[in-house]
Amino acid sequence: MSNTNSNTVPDNLKKLEELYERLERDPNLEKAFLEDKTKFLKDNGFNEEEVNKLINDLQKSRNDALASVLKDHEAKLK
Repeated sequence: MSNTNSNTVPDNLKKLEELYERLERDPNLEKAFLEDKTKFLKDNGFNEEEVNKLINDLQKSRNDALASVLKDHEAKLK
């Protein structure tokens, strides 16, 4: 995940990012995640549905930003 040091980023997303960064470096955390994602998230203070919503919202926001940039560039090329 990319760095999310913005004031507009929800605290839960920042915490989720920190957890996933730890997961990437700790084989025991990775094993727990791969064995049972729902339990892993719950054990680390997250609700799987909330996590999925956070990630989907982030992806939508990034896609919207990219679409806007592409639209601006397209207008400049015309």
